[in-house]
Amino acid sequence: MNFPDKIVTDIYDAASDPNSWFPALDACAVFVGSRSANLMFHDTEEQSNWRFNAGSELWRSLTQDQVKMFETFFWKYDLEPWEFVHRHQKQSVLVDGDYYRDDEALKRREDYMYYRDIMHVFRRAGAKLNDNLCWSDNIAFQFSADHDAVPSESISRIQMILPHAAKSVETWHTFAQLKRKNNTLLSMLDQLDVGMCVVRSDGTLIDGNTEAHRILDACDGLMLDSDDKLTCTDSTLSAEMRQACKEVSDTAIGSGQTVEWMRSVKRRATDQSLLLEVAPIRDTDGDLGREWGGAFVTIIDPLNPAPFDARRMSVAYGLTPTETEVCKLLVQGRTKSEIAEIRNVSEHTVKVQVKSIYRRTNTHRIGELIRLVLKSSPPIRRGMG
Repeated sequence: MNFPDKIVTDIYDAASDPNSWFPALDACAVFVGSRSANLMFHDTEEQSNWRFNAGSELWRSLTQDQVKMFETFFWKYDLEPWEFVHRHQKQSVLVDGDYYRDDEALKRREDYMYYRDIMHVFRRAGAKLNDNLCWSDNIAFQFSADHDAVPSESISRIQMILPHAAKSVETWHTFAQLKRKNNTLLSMLDQLDVGMCVVRSDGTLIDGNTEAHRILDACDGLMLDSDDKLTCTDSTLSAEMRQACKEVSDTAIGSGQTVEWMRSVKRRATDQSLLLEVAPIRDTDGDLGREWGGAFVTIIDPLNPAPFDARRMSVAYGLTPTETEVCKLLVQGRTKSEIAEIRNVSEHTVKVQVKSIYRRTNTHRIGELIRLVLKSSPPIRRGMG
């Protein structure tokens, strides 16, 4: 089963230009064999109005009155099924039959009858893309009313799309607020208080922000070699990183399937490792050249923590006020013993609180927690937000 290159490139274009979701969803619907497809994103914070919806051609052809009918009378039917989807693992394809057991009753339901009349669709399949509770992202496919069930081949093809769609949405969430200022890919890097750089497929640095250069200039664990290529003190890890840059760059131009690579990089000066993530990136602004694809590298130094919205994490993951404060101190690079001293409690108490934080956030170690925090609240430089 061949996965069309154009779908992958359109999906990764959407990481910096969400309008690319429209052609991407058109292509996805054709590839999957559905009549239509749509993507839904919204920030789960109550005060936020940050929402984005995109649909394939059939959705875009609906009249304003038809869309209003859906939003006014039929959206309520989708709430419980999407809650059902979100109780499952991310990127798990579910069909409406997994939730609704009575097919005949479903055919008679007013929303299904309406969709069948105006769109000639019946069966649906969908998935949540990411499991970050600070936002909700779903993708759905609607199938011809001629089908009594979602074809198994279609489910397999949806599964091929999901990792790329999830990574694109995750990257877009980081960029979106900066993109509103009409910044190009390179000019916006320095607005983020975490190490970020763009490299070519061979690991050659194109540009990086101030924090990335600070880390690289320290030459402790991660650095640039004489050819300006990213390299690690550990030669084995360095080779893995170079291969990852090649693979995600291939993905960015539609000829690969690797969506991310993450490792810890040990340092001599401290037992706090750097956290490294490599992901595909495409430049839709033409800042790097037409149809360019490469690797977007995030470098996190736990000893130089970026600011983040602790309240946002608290609301999204149900942290108690105490857990919120402990989480904030952990991300600031404090050890358990330091946190115990700061909070005037025993180290055992802190260990219990940290264990609870990991459980609530579905993380298992400090590196995972830091990554989750930074994905949830992009670290925009102070004064830039």
